[in-house]
Amino acid sequence: MIIVPGSKSQELAYKVSKALDVEMARVEFKRFPDNEIYVRILSEVNEDEAVIVSTQREQNDAIVEAILLADALKECGVKEITLVAPYLAYARQDKLFNPGEAISIRALAKIYSNIFDRVITINPHEEHIKEFFTIPFISGDAVPKLAEYVKDKLNDPIVLGPDQGALRFAKVAAEVLGAEYDYLEKTRISPTEIKIAPKSLDVKDRDVLIVDDIISTGGTVATAAKMLKEQGANEIIAACVHPVLIGDALNRLYFSGIKEVVGTNTFSSEVSRVDVSEVIAKLIKEG
Repeated sequence: MIIVPGSKSQELAYKVSKALDVEMARVEFKRFPDNEIYVRILSEVNEDEAVIVSTQREQNDAIVEAILLADALKECGVKEITLVAPYLAYARQDKLFNPGEAISIRALAKIYSNIFDRVITINPHEEHIKEFFTIPFISGDAVPKLAEYVKDKLNDPIVLGPDQGALRFAKVAAEVLGAEYDYLEKTRISPTEIKIAPKSLDVKDRDVLIVDDIISTGGTVATAAKMLKEQGANEIIAACVHPVLIGDALNRLYFSGIKEVVGTNTFSSEVSRVDVSEVIAKLIKEG
């Protein structure tokens, strides 16, 4: 086996190769004058199996890059190619929200299924997307790693999912922390006023961990944190697997009263403090 990095996942690929004790390929990445992507495998590849690690941070480029890397590896004689996409781009468009839309991850699944032999990801937005793939689709969970990171940072915390869909992440984190867990429920008080609070638990004089798979604009978590502070919460940490953090999201989160924002390196950002290379290595071994 050989590990092949994408241009935006070189450090993560290196860590995965070390965790597996296998070679990492030397790859050249360039741009043509018209901005088309060029890749070249510079290492001599003798292995039958290769694993491409692509964080898909700049998703459109990363998708094309992974396709080109797969083609280059096949030219080198590699028989089995795995795509590791810790943050799987386009996975949130997993159904029709409006007439006339594409189901984006379904379209990509068709392409991936014709190019790769299996796909590995971390905490996809919805698990049902595996049905779109005709190859093995393997997903891992980085929430325990996030919980371990914050374990000594909060005192007797409550773990909250920002909505009912995120309750599963809160439950996993709570098991690691030995804490209570709940989800935030939105209640309309008047036509212009809403209240966001835990469905069952009281946050007064308690530390809080808000955990989700993705934080993008940060709007929902920031609004929730502000209201939790008004309800008497002490320290609040926001944790997510994929810290997409668009625009001023991080500033918005800190301005709401959150003490710390932490994510993993599935998506490279300034809060990517939790390393998932061991999680990925285990999935590759077991897959």
